[in-house]
Amino acid sequence: MQRIEKKVKIAQLQTGVFMTLRYLTAGESHGPALTGIVEGMPAGVKLCRQDFDILLRRRRAGYGRGARVKIEADRVEVLAGVVGGLTIGSPIALLIRNDDFAAHSAYMNPFEASSDAGRLKVPLPGHADLPGIQKYGFNDCRPIRERASARETAMRTALSVPPRKMLQLLNVGSTCFVESIGGIQAAVDYEADPAAIALAVVENGDEFLTPDAGVIDKWRELIDTASENRFSLGGSGAVIFSGLPVGLGSHVHFDRRLDSILAGLVMSIPAVRGVEIGCAVKAAASRSACGDAIFYSRQGGFTRGSNLAAGLEGGMTNGQPLIIRFHMKPLPGNSGLESVNLDTLAAEQPPHYRSDIQAVAAAAVAVESVVAIQLASEILAATGGNNIDEVAARLHR
Repeated sequence: MQRIEKKVKIAQLQTGVFMTLRYLTAGESHGPALTGIVEGMPAGVKLCRQDFDILLRRRRAGYGRGARVKIEADRVEVLAGVVGGLTIGSPIALLIRNDDFAAHSAYMNPFEASSDAGRLKVPLPGHADLPGIQKYGFNDCRPIRERASARETAMRTALSVPPRKMLQLLNVGSTCFVESIGGIQAAVDYEADPAAIALAVVENGDEFLTPDAGVIDKWRELIDTASENRFSLGGSGAVIFSGLPVGLGSHVHFDRRLDSILAGLVMSIPAVRGVEIGCAVKAAASRSACGDAIFYSRQGGFTRGSNLAAGLEGGMTNGQPLIIRFHMKPLPGNSGLESVNLDTLAAEQPPHYRSDIQAVAAAAVAVESVVAIQLASEILAATGGNNIDEVAARLHR
């Protein structure tokens, strides 16, 4: 407790405020580009082009993804904030050009009048279309659907690269994986060493992003069947972060509880409809205590006998691996549900909309990304520091 308070006090004395990361994204799915900016990164964090390429490639991977991922290269252009492969303390600006813009430029041009051929006049059930056009007064679903698209998470994934590299320098590790697709569960031992889970995910490849090799053939068969019959599949995934210090977040106000903040960020990923800290639903059905026994030794300090709390207690990290699980609904593009024509108000089914059969792996990468940014921000709030050496020294003081 004293150590964490000391770190926060250092940050307040040096800067007058808590140092945190702020970020914004802009861009439409079929517009010219996605853009993003992240502010608050300390100087001296080493980056290379491959850091962006590898992560964005993982987001595009996954068996059952649609044709869009074959069109987009997701090449990240760094426009500011990085010089000579190092962050320089100023805002980092990124750009990802949409290669598919050329096929949609007739109705996605910033200044020229849109071609009526691109107008989407039948709202897609399960998407943001109908509430969006009612909110903003449009008679075209395209402006809503373009921004509500999960394409936006490509930029949030890219923006997570500098914070991820910062966490790695501070010995914080992470992994993300798919837990279930279409109701078929992978076998995941959440009491296992997070490094062993991460290694198994890597060994099984990006196509399914799972630690359980035995479930892959079942998932493949299920996805093939869904593809043949043109319907989508939902699923569940998880992220695990290990090596986190004790005391990130706070119990003192509801809006500073880390579980509350992280749950909101995960729910911001399109199609995610539920979030659990650890195995919360299972714990809710249990008739036994859901805490973790506490032990102390002079050599090891405080330790726990289990991790049922999934790394969070009272809105704060407790030093155990942080486990967040999410649940994703089937994507709406293949729903086949009836809707209404905005012009005639007659019943009409939306035309077929290009869609993934499943995108749980892509969602897992996006979830890991938004959580990584927030955890890096929480560490900066606790330590302050204008460069990575200062942050590391204060974190381990």
